[in-house]
Amino acid sequence: MTKLDLLHRITARLKYSSIWADTLAKTGKKLENKNWILITGCYNSGTTLLDQILSTHPKISGLPDEGVMLTDQLVRPEDFGWRRLWSECETKMEESTRNRNKNAARIKKQWSHFYNSDKDFLLEKSISNSPRLQFFNEEFRPAWFIHIVRNGYAVAEGIHRKAEVMKGNPYYEKGNYPFSLCAKQWVRSLEVFENVKKELQNVIEIQYEDLAENPSKVVNSILERMGLEKFPENYFDKSFTIHEKDSKIKNMNASSFKRLDFNDIKAINEVAGKYLTAYGYKLL
Repeated sequence: MTKLDLLHRITARLKYSSIWADTLAKTGKKLENKNWILITGCYNSGTTLLDQILSTHPKISGLPDEGVMLTDQLVRPEDFGWRRLWSECETKMEESTRNRNKNAARIKKQWSHFYNSDKDFLLEKSISNSPRLQFFNEEFRPAWFIHIVRNGYAVAEGIHRKAEVMKGNPYYEKGNYPFSLCAKQWVRSLEVFENVKKELQNVIEIQYEDLAENPSKVVNSILERMGLEKFPENYFDKSFTIHEKDSKIKNMNASSFKRLDFNDIKAINEVAGKYLTAYGYKLL
């Protein structure tokens, strides 16, 4: 285990320890004159894949975890009993004292322990930061906001299958969330981004399906927009580590669709049908 791995584990466990959080803030760097790359989108949309790819670029430094895990300043839906569903506690997150008092300088100092500060571009990905995009737009400059969208059926299926419902949650006994809530999270993620998109500094929008089909084209177009050197064409022939599994890039939508039955699809369509059509996805 490296020193960074150990620091990551300690921070993930003690993030709300005032002594530990203060230590990270007091000993951290200011991270001045940096370019920020902020990945946003819904759960199970390919954000982790994109984060892993971009973090391997020689000019970009990423974090070993979602940024919300490495600071005491950013609340998570898990803090309110909703794993992978920030849409169900959005108001509580926004109105919490910690969220209202969040401090960008403290966040940067705490994160600085996990970045390679010699690099000019710093990358961050936290799904639950979607409702806080205006804060990041104001406090992290200059910044690039990369929004990735994936087929809502696949996203809803992924949330339904992967979310470990927390004890005390209304759906704990059932073991998973209803598809209607999973689809609602996808819709709300899109709504929040659309509401602030015009106010953000630099916006790049991509679709998961395009990334999976032609990663070289999509990723290199992102790098070109940011003025960074492109990856060689054969770079994407290798495997990338996604959620602790090594795999080559491929579109996983078909396997998600196969897991959906008639009632699942009906529930998703009732909530997200309009948005599926608007984003160019065929209704099942």
